[in-house]
Amino acid sequence: MPSKSAKQIFSILAIVLLSATLNACATESAISVAPEVQLKADLPSSALPAIEALPPVAGAQLPTADPLAPPAAATDTGDQNFGPVIGPEYTQPPTSTSRPTDAPTAAPVVTLPGSAYTTAVPVDQTWLDPARMGIQLHYNYDVDTWEYRMQQIVPLRVGWIKVQAAWEWLQPDRDGQFDQNFRLFQLHVQKADKYGFQVMISVVKAPDWSRHTNRNEDGPPDDLNQLASFLRLLMEQVGPYVDAIEIWNEPNLRREWTGSRPISGANYMELFRVAYDTIRAYSPAITVITAGLAPTGNHSGVSVDDRAFLRQMYQAGLARYSDIKIGVHPYSWGNPPDFLCCDNVDGQGWDDQPQFFFQQTLRDYAGIIAAYGDNAQMWLTEFGWATWEDYPSSAPDPWMAYNSAQDQMDYTMRAFQIGQARADIGVMILWNLSYAVELTVYERNELAAYSILYPYFDGSGNQHRRPIYRALERRP
Repeated sequence: MPSKSAKQIFSILAIVLLSATLNACATESAISVAPEVQLKADLPSSALPAIEALPPVAGAQLPTADPLAPPAAATDTGDQNFGPVIGPEYTQPPTSTSRPTDAPTAAPVVTLPGSAYTTAVPVDQTWLDPARMGIQLHYNYDVDTWEYRMQQIVPLRVGWIKVQAAWEWLQPDRDGQFDQNFRLFQLHVQKADKYGFQVMISVVKAPDWSRHTNRNEDGPPDDLNQLASFLRLLMEQVGPYVDAIEIWNEPNLRREWTGSRPISGANYMELFRVAYDTIRAYSPAITVITAGLAPTGNHSGVSVDDRAFLRQMYQAGLARYSDIKIGVHPYSWGNPPDFLCCDNVDGQGWDDQPQFFFQQTLRDYAGIIAAYGDNAQMWLTEFGWATWEDYPSSAPDPWMAYNSAQDQMDYTMRAFQIGQARADIGVMILWNLSYAVELTVYERNELAAYSILYPYFDGSGNQHRRPIYRALERRP
């Protein structure tokens, strides 16, 4: 994942592309605000092509980690750090992955065999409640591309979409500014609501103007009053269309919590309290979710064990909030969802710590919640399994070769079954829809491994569906 200098280069390129979008919007009327924003006319259902071969979308394309254009049109894929983080014993730091200097031009396509540990799931007999299911997609799209993404999600029959409300993108320059990006985000959230989705936003990434120390990585603002001001503006613009808000993302990582406040559950709860009070002043009905924590161990200056971090949150008063949900990111690397820690697969790494097991993470969190006298429900605001099958580059890490595309399908469907059989688990957000594009694959970016759509690698922008996409589409 790129350094701050790389991020600045991407930002310069982004300005160039964004100017095209601004020019296209120059003839529009003055910016309107919630409760209604004028959107472009909906595309008729007949205009939706087969998802197996998706054509590029017309119109200006904002820089994004998930473009429909060929790789040359994509200018920003790496400044968003999503997904699971590696553990403390791994040789690479969790803020970056090894990458080749140049994209390979003729690398062989690698097709992985199905795992001997796969438990087949009878898709045609797997009933799942859409109201407890969702998927995450990227926020930085033009209006037409967002519309198309909505149409791609409809066949999955999930009730929720999740999208990050990246503060640094929405207000890049100054407090109180209603930026063009803010308007675009407003249009996106309203469109998702019009499609009938419940909308979850994750408020993350304070802008540089609010942080005066250690800007090399993302983090909270120095002054939490500025966060309150931003949230009030956000609620004014998109509040009527938002059903749930996750307050920050993986604050037990340095890459998400760099600044004037050290990484700790107590410091996170200071931010949570301000955000919660601001949201509740606007609405008693919006679901408030604590930040999903990265499943990782203690690593000096890099990460805090997520179980310890959750205990710190409770010691700082988390149980006092009786109307919230506990965010969880139960990634499982190469381990099937039914497995518990540890050493279940002979010769396979990433199976020697409880953080590397979906089911173990849920069990441990439930135990911590109960130990502090709480009965809050867990919401899985990110989960999923990675696979590098059929990608024309080598996987960024060996563990991604543990899972075939069939494993990804079976494990994900089984995880939905496990979650929906438990009363202490609510909504589950699958990560992610379509972060696999030619650039992210050739750069060996881990976020591409979790995508349920992936490119043809012919420069066309067309996309294949992973088996998990088809399974969600076919289920009864």
